[in-house]
This record gives sequence, structure tokens and C-alpha cells, in this order.
Amino acid sequence: MATDWRQQFEDLRKRRPEAAERVCRRLLMDLQRRGLVDFDAIDDEVAHALKLGGSRPAPDPNRPKPQLTGESRRAMYGLALEYAERHLEPEEISATILLVEKRMLAHEGARLAEDPDTPLTELRDKIREFLDFAPGEAVAPPEDVIGTRAALVRRLLTDQLDFISVAKRFIRVSDFGEVLDHIIPTDGQHGRLGGKSAGLILAHSILQEAKFDGRLDNDYSVPTSYFLPSHGILEFIEYNGLEEVINIKYKTSEEVREEFPLMERLFKSGTFPPTIHKGLEEMLYEFGEKPLVVRSSSLLEDRIGHAFSGKYKSLFIPNRGPIEMRLALLEDAIAEVYASIFHPDPIEYRRERGLIDFQEQMGILIQEVVGSEVGGMLLPVFAGVAFSRCEMRWSPRIRHTDGMARLVVGLGTRAVDRTGADYPVLVALEQPALRSVQQPDEVYRYSQHEVDVVDLQKGQFESLPLADLMRRVGRKLPNMSRIFSIYRQRQLLPMVGVMAQVEPDELVVTFDGLLRTSFPRDLKTMLDLLEEGLGEGVDVEFAHDGNTFYMLQCRALSLGASAQRVEVPDNVPETDRVFSADRYVQMGQERDLEYVVLVDPRDYEELPTKEEMQRVARAVGAVNKALPRRRFALMGPGRWGSRGDIRLGVPVTYADICHTALLVEIARQKGSYLPDVSFGTHFFNDLVESGIHYLPLYPDDDGVVWNDHFLSDSANSLAEVVPEFADMAEVVRLIHVPAVADGKLLQVIMDAEADKALAFLAEPQR
Repeated sequence: MATDWRQQFEDLRKRRPEAAERVCRRLLMDLQRRGLVDFDAIDDEVAHALKLGGSRPAPDPNRPKPQLTGESRRAMYGLALEYAERHLEPEEISATILLVEKRMLAHEGARLAEDPDTPLTELRDKIREFLDFAPGEAVAPPEDVIGTRAALVRRLLTDQLDFISVAKRFIRVSDFGEVLDHIIPTDGQHGRLGGKSAGLILAHSILQEAKFDGRLDNDYSVPTSYFLPSHGILEFIEYNGLEEVINIKYKTSEEVREEFPLMERLFKSGTFPPTIHKGLEEMLYEFGEKPLVVRSSSLLEDRIGHAFSGKYKSLFIPNRGPIEMRLALLEDAIAEVYASIFHPDPIEYRRERGLIDFQEQMGILIQEVVGSEVGGMLLPVFAGVAFSRCEMRWSPRIRHTDGMARLVVGLGTRAVDRTGADYPVLVALEQPALRSVQQPDEVYRYSQHEVDVVDLQKGQFESLPLADLMRRVGRKLPNMSRIFSIYRQRQLLPMVGVMAQVEPDELVVTFDGLLRTSFPRDLKTMLDLLEEGLGEGVDVEFAHDGNTFYMLQCRALSLGASAQRVEVPDNVPETDRVFSADRYVQMGQERDLEYVVLVDPRDYEELPTKEEMQRVARAVGAVNKALPRRRFALMGPGRWGSRGDIRLGVPVTYADICHTALLVEIARQKGSYLPDVSFGTHFFNDLVESGIHYLPLYPDDDGVVWNDHFLSDSANSLAEVVPEFADMAEVVRLIHVPAVADGKLLQVIMDAEADKALAFLAEPQR
């Protein structure tokens, strides 16, 4: 054995002379710690060996200690090996040699990660060398491992300190090794992976540690993922000579909006630098012909306090056919995601949060689409978004800590977007029996009627009516009895026992069977573990292929500032009451609002063309820009910002509503504009992050206040504020409250505990 460690040491000295010296130092420290050597005695032995002669002077605190020459140090290291051979087992010496080299590799990995000029390929090779060195024999000390983790987080993920402090505890160096193996190279080999990728990597590491500790029993997976670093967009811009687009963010909102269509076309007609092009091609060979989703992962995205929910694009591609066609479609999708940085919505969002001067860069996360292949389509059996906290309640029995989920059949796009006339199934995870609607006809009406899929035959993303989808898939969709109920003769029936007789038109998405399983509890356990690890509430998007639950992304949950409860006053004169609500009420107050902007559903639904409805949206955007920030309430039909049928709501974007204090959605029984309980959508996250209160109104309900005299007959100031939209005065009403209410202002009190809200006129409160 003695020969073994001596040979091991000599081999190390030839390869890494500095490492051999570190081994000697480590051996000396171990021997001294055990009381087996004395450094003063070693000094005497060194002096004797080098024939220095003389006696060692008595220590004097005012004089330097004797100088040690390089020759003395070498002699001391030789003695270290002699003492080690005399006092230690050969296995201990061999282990020390391995440990020293392992530590050096950890330090070198951290040093390369800290250097922004280190090519990612070189960093990947060094981390792989560290991981492959003496596995199971040498374990680097915790402080070295944590230092390497922190350096890798800073280099690859983010410089946000609160994220680093969490990530270094959970993301193992081996996790980074896998990530580095899936990074698509760029010419400069620089850049980070972006917020969406960082959140997914961290969440996976937190849950893996929980499984290792026995705190998570249920299985989950993460889709196969590849990462195009953020520097790729800069190389794309330079390669295509588009440098002038970088400063578009400093133009006015109107200029940004006008120029974006051209920007998008310029990006989509561009070509990729050869290094990225080759890397994407190699990635496609690895994936094979599996549908992919191209997700944005910008440097600012999914950070605490500004999640950029839905601001940037995620695009599905079929990835079928010859490699040249697949590569062209992939690069086109990436270019379109890149272009979304210059869309007016994220630019306005950044301007609102003081982030406009940050050089936003876009990483790209490319994932295999989760799903089952049935009927020539690929789709998850179900998908959705889940939250560790419940920001708004549809029952007074629901607690803030119950968590919630929005579930849909097919791709999860319908769970996070306000699309058409569809409604996801809302679930309070701790109390899944408390549904937002109860009566069978309401359950059917407020359910999912279309399904998003990747149509493999047409090679594109499709939205299909639920009945048409089920005619194509027949009984091949897994877990049908857990997803669907039967709506027949205005009654809801479970699928058990009626499978043979069911017609596709009778199917209604309820998830009743799924919610009676352990799924809600298992999902809440995952959310709680993630919240505990992150120290923040979390928002998770997921999909299920019928066998496996897949986590698609995870970010800090957008939470509004906690508001103190103020009870709705009961002594307000009838003439001063403007409107009231008794469903889905948030906690909060808005004081001294000077303006009310109203798009009455009864007027909006009479508009004959989509062009006129879109002009309403432009008028609202102009008013939003012209009025004082946070001094007006914005009221309108159905679903503000609905994607799809614009008859369901005014087709605004975030930039059109970002200055309002209160957003009200009006549901008229005679019309078709019923509010979505939109908790958890990207749209709702925007409201929460921006401090905009949300309130649905049902003015035709018994006992609800709707002051038609004030809201319909008050003078309309639209032509004075935005004269270019004076022609819309019949539809868009702008009420200057103090001018029509003798100096009074609008006060809005929302009491979530009582599920009541009242807007009324009163003297200024501030």
C-alpha cells in the first residue's frame, strides 16, 4: 500500500506540482491537529537537515520570526511525507491526495465561472472534470462546494442576491453539469440562461432535495430542456445589422406601437449566426421529431416583484419533417420570441418599474412538449397553473393559505390566458370540493369548450371545439373518467357506468374524478416545499401526459400589498352610492378617485364591427395615458384583455390599462359578457403586481347598487381629454367626478371578509 500512495503522489507532482505542495500542507495540518507533530520541532529538523547551525532564538513579539527560504519549505514538505508515513495509514494519505485535487478542481471551476470571459465550453469541461474525479472517494468540503455553486449561479443564472442566497443551498454542482451539457453554443460563449430557466432549475433542485430527505413521495418530472443563452440575441442583432433597434425602448409608447410590426418582420426575416445555427441543428438531432415549445427566458423575467407574466412569447412548433424544414421553423420561432422584447407591453411594463435602462437580453428555453399522441394530435391529458397562495376567494371558507389551481384539458395556454368564452376549473387545493360554480347548467356554461393542441397532421398549433376533439380521439384519451362528467337533461352525471352511451357533445370538463384523488394534496405539498425553499409564494405551470406529472416552470408568486380591512359603510346616502358588489371581492380601498372611465356593455355589444371595437381599445389606451396615474377607475364589459373573441371584452393590452387604480368588469345578465374568475392568469398577475385592484360587478343581481343616473347621465369629458377619439363618446364615457358631484370624489371600499364592496361619492379623504 505504501508504494501505492507514493506512486499516486509522484503522479500528482508531475501533473500538478502546486497540488503536490498542497498535499504536504494538508498532511502537516492534519498531523498537527491530532497532536502528532510540533511545528517548532519541525523547524529544528529542517535547520538540521539543511545544516543551518546555531540555536533558534527565543521568541520575541517585537522581532520577526526567522525567515523560511524556498529550500526550507521543500525540506518541510519532505518531512511532512515522512511524518505521514510514520503516523498515518496509507489509505488516509491516499484519501488526502484525492481530496486536495478535488478541492483544486472545485476552486478552478469557481474561478472560471467568476470570469465572464470564460467560454461556456471551457467551463463545462472543468465542471465535468470536477464531477468525474474520484466519485465516491473524494468529497470536497461544504465551503468549497457552496462557493462553486454560488459562482455558477452568478455566471449562468442571475446576479440577483436573494436568488443566489437560495440557489446555492439547493442547486448541486451535478445539476449545473447537466445544464451545461444542454447549452446551445454561441460565438462569444457568454450570457445567462434567463429568469424562466433559472426558476425551473432551482425548483427542480428544491424538490429533488425534498425527495432525497423523504419529504416528497409523489413522482414528477421536468421535460427535456435546452438553453440558448441571453447573449444569443445580441449576436443575432449584430449578425443581421439591427443595432438601431436596441434604443427603441426610449421612444414614446405610440412610436413603439407603430414600429413593432416592422421590428417583428425584420427579426423573422433575419438569419442566425453559424455557431447558433449549427448548435440548434445538433439539438434537433438529439430531440428527434418531437413537438417543441420555444419559451422566452429574459434576464428580467420571473424575478420577484416583476414576473413579466405573459409579456414575452412562447411558441409551439410541430418539429416534423426534413431537418432543414424543422430547423427553419425553429429559428423562425426563436426570432419571433426575440422580437417580443420590443413589443409595447413589456417596454411599458419596464418603464413603470424603473427598468427601462436595464439592457434586457433574451435567453431561450426549448422544451419537449408534454403530452399523449392521440388522433393525430399531441396534447397533455390536462395542464394548468397552481399557486401556493390564494390571492382571491370565491368562497368565504377558502383560506389565503389553501393554494389554488386552474385546470384545463390540453395545452395549458387556456389556464394562463383569457381566451374566448372558455373557463378553466378553479380548485382550492386544500378544499377541492369548494367549487366556484355549483348548479349543473352553470357548471356547463362556465367550463372549457375548446382545447389547445399541437395538430401533427397539419403541423401547427390548433384550438379545437371539445366535442370535435373527442370525436377524433374517441376513447383513447387517458383518464377520461377523472376529467369529464356527463351533462344530460340539465343534470351532471359521473362517467362511470355510462361510457358506452356518452356522446361527445355531452362531455363537460369538471375534473371531479381527479379532484377526489390525492392529486390536490400532492400538488399542494409540492407548492409548500417550493415556497419553503424559495421563501416566497410560488406560481407553477405544469402538464400531465396521463402517466407523469411534469413541472414546466416555477416563479415567485405575484402578491399584492396586504391591505387592512375597512368595513363597507352603511350610512352612505342613496344618491351618493355609485355601484356595489357582493362576489369575488378583494381586500382594499381606493380613495379620492377623480375620474370614472366607463365602457357600458349595452353600448359595446351594439357596435357592428370588430374595427369599431378595436377603436374602443385604442380610445381606452389614449385615456389611460392622458389621465393622472392611479386617479381613475376603469369599468367595462366582460373580460378586459381577452385573447380571441373581442366581443367578450375590450381587446386592450397591459399598456392600455396600466395607469388605472381600479379595473372593473361588468356582467350583464342580458348580455353575453360574464366575467372570468381570472385569478392566476397572466392578466390577473399584471393587476396584482401593478397594485391595480380588480372587481367584478353583476349590476342586474338583486340588492346590488348600479347608479345609472350618475354613470350614464353625467357629462362626458372624453372629447376634452382625448379629442382625437371624440367620435367614441357614445361608447366610452369619461366622467370627471368633482365636476359633476359638487367637488366630491369617488371612494371605493372592498371588504373581502364580508365579500362586499361599495363605491360612493364623498368629500376628499386625504
